[in-house]
Amino acid sequence: MDELMAEDRTTRIGFLVDGDPDTDLMSALFEFDGTGVRLHVPFLAHEDQRSRWWSHNMLHMDDPDRSKHRYEPPTELDYFDDKGPVGLLGCVSGRANTNMGLGVGRGTVRARYALEKARQAANYKKLNGLRSEIDGLGFWLAYSAHQTTIKMSEGGGPLEMTTTMGAVDALTLGRQLNLKAIAIGSGPGGWSPEAAYRSRVFIETFAKSSKEWRDHLELHFAVRNLVRVAAWRPINFQSHQAASLKETLEVKGKTHNQWREVRTATTGLADGVWKPSDRFLFAYSEIGTRGIARWLKLVATYERGITPLVGLLDLEGATVDAVISQLGIALEAVGYQALIDSGKTPAAANGTNVAKRVDHLLDDVVGSLSFDDTTFGQDFADSYNSVKHANRAVVAPDVKLAHVHQGVELLRVWIALRLGMKPATLKSRS
Repeated sequence: MDELMAEDRTTRIGFLVDGDPDTDLMSALFEFDGTGVRLHVPFLAHEDQRSRWWSHNMLHMDDPDRSKHRYEPPTELDYFDDKGPVGLLGCVSGRANTNMGLGVGRGTVRARYALEKARQAANYKKLNGLRSEIDGLGFWLAYSAHQTTIKMSEGGGPLEMTTTMGAVDALTLGRQLNLKAIAIGSGPGGWSPEAAYRSRVFIETFAKSSKEWRDHLELHFAVRNLVRVAAWRPINFQSHQAASLKETLEVKGKTHNQWREVRTATTGLADGVWKPSDRFLFAYSEIGTRGIARWLKLVATYERGITPLVGLLDLEGATVDAVISQLGIALEAVGYQALIDSGKTPAAANGTNVAKRVDHLLDDVVGSLSFDDTTFGQDFADSYNSVKHANRAVVAPDVKLAHVHQGVELLRVWIALRLGMKPATLKSRS
């Protein structure tokens, strides 16, 4: 997998197809890194009508009302070079440099997604299938393409360890878009003296009727965020693959899906941070598919609180004031919705202050927290309001930091209980 880090920029030179049979190929430099996917395209301003893609602020005397020509690139473009074709989706024009005296320019096209080996970009405007590799997912699911057997030797001799790899059944996780997990394994090849095994675990959604990218990604982000809550680590996507039933492979009379590698910066691809020594507050084996279904409902109802909670993991290096402000938003929103779910009217829930909202959540998690929560509702409200309001008493940074840890524990435990975990189990792990 090519890592999409800004310092690891990859560039290739090839040709651009704009879908118009009456225009020539355009030379292009295809580039991708952690900031996105781009095409750099040289053009002759006076000879190629496609130069208008980068003339947003120019008046064209031959087309003053901009009705005769295109002034943006097609949203789907196709590129190819010696490594194969690439389908580009969500294309928009970027900046351009032009020497009007010579009539030569170089424009940039930015793409939301680039699909390696795609025969035609338009085939992926909507998707039948999407796979996402998620950091730590295999550990959380306890699911792998490898199986290791340890055999005890007689007489205290060395252990005998055997690792096997093979096709494993998909792990069904939910009904929406046939949500499941798949594991793909790799092992040592040839006569290598090092036996390296790797199991890549993906979330997969697939539907016979093609769906919008956002329909697939909504579920993939939901699963990623569930693992984030369980691990409380900045778990990220590591790669994506997409499939279209318009591009399949026939082998011996059977149809096989073709999974295309996706280049994108929109989903936050990043290196893994999960370590085998890390632990989860709860694992898939403890909540099962029922817990995942509950989580998806929870995300839909409590989105305005869960999103800022999960987003705390992206605030590396932020001040404690920034963190407690975002956590306060999460607690306010979750507390507000929890009050409504308990029978209060929206007006009554809205009129309930922060301390009382937190107290309501504390009532839901009795016996599950590792800290004394007797006065936590008011204590957190004091820290949160000291940041929000200049006329409130200042709270020491170390106290606010303690309240951050306790507030995060409260929300994670509150979520875990709703997914089916037992209070005593959570208290021992918090």
